[in-house]
Amino acid sequence: MASDTASTARALSAGTTEIRLTRLFARFIASGYLFYLLLLIPTIAAQYAVLEPWWTFFAVAAVFGPPMVLGALSFRHDVRWIRQVAAVSAVTYPAAALAWPLAWRGDLMTADAWISGIPGLAGLAAAVAWGPARTIALLVVSVATVQLINQFCRTPDHNAPFLPDLMFGLSFCLLYVAAALMALHTGRLLDRTRAEAHSAAATAAATQARAVQRVRFNALLHDWVMSTLLAAARGTRREDVRHQARLTLGKLDNTRPDTGLGYPLSSAAAYFRAAIADVDDALVPSITVSPDDAVLPADPVQILGAAVSESVRNSVRHAGPRATRTVELAFSADNIAIVCADDGVGFVPSQVPEHRLGLSVSVIERVRHLPGGAVEVHTRPGAGTVIRLGWKEPAA
Repeated sequence: MASDTASTARALSAGTTEIRLTRLFARFIASGYLFYLLLLIPTIAAQYAVLEPWWTFFAVAAVFGPPMVLGALSFRHDVRWIRQVAAVSAVTYPAAALAWPLAWRGDLMTADAWISGIPGLAGLAAAVAWGPARTIALLVVSVATVQLINQFCRTPDHNAPFLPDLMFGLSFCLLYVAAALMALHTGRLLDRTRAEAHSAAATAAATQARAVQRVRFNALLHDWVMSTLLAAARGTRREDVRHQARLTLGKLDNTRPDTGLGYPLSSAAAYFRAAIADVDDALVPSITVSPDDAVLPADPVQILGAAVSESVRNSVRHAGPRATRTVELAFSADNIAIVCADDGVGFVPSQVPEHRLGLSVSVIERVRHLPGGAVEVHTRPGAGTVIRLGWKEPAA
């Protein structure tokens, strides 16, 4: 029962490569048995007289019957039955050989017993059904049994020393059986490696998705929640704080997955105007829209819109009271190009503290996680800041 359960579990876990190899070996074994049956018919008929009649019928049925069933089953995808019948094919061969002494009438032969010519096929069947240890054990038993039959049932002038005959038979058969075991093991290894690679890719994709979502939520917290709290802490007019809080609540409510309907170019332009006006209603962006009715995907519009909003917010906060700002946007069917610039105090990007998430998370990481997204930041102390944002539809 335990053996059956293990075989079933192994069959259910078999991968595509192992299944193909198992079916291929099953057909090869069946073809080999059929070929040898046709080849051995004259010898079987000639040796019928030196044996009890029952053994010949039993041996032919036991040795050649299961492999024919094995060949038929090889056209089915489920390999559980293939392995079970292969095990039967492997076991019935030495069983028939071990029954030979019971049927032998004592007459010496001038040729090898017909059953001694195919122990390698039984070994191949065992390789399909079992692992290396049981397969090699069965092969040794089968070869040793048929070599002993030849040694005792042939006339002395047709006999050779037993040990060289045994070693030659074992080494010859083992060459093919070992190759079959290695091929099936390689197939299992390939399937396991492929499954592990698929699992790793799925894990990486899930991790990436979580990272993108984390970046979006970090940006949302920085852009709106922290800004609202900071405005309240600084004693900003109550009406302004209330307005900012309403906008923040609206952003938090809008964290559901995107419907993917996209934005016509005119709607995308309006979206960016609103995103900029939320931060600085005095800043009027320059927008160029290609004269067509194309629709932009929702993700780049929303992500770049949030990045533009944060870029303007950073400029308002850090560029200095005398700084002036410009935003230029250009849209086409598969491209968005944005330039946010100011003539303020500038900064050294490498010196920005790690806890400051505005530029790194809300702008740079947000855009870089967007497929087709690109971002460049050009700044130095006293020379202002230029942030270039863009998106180009990835090639299919």
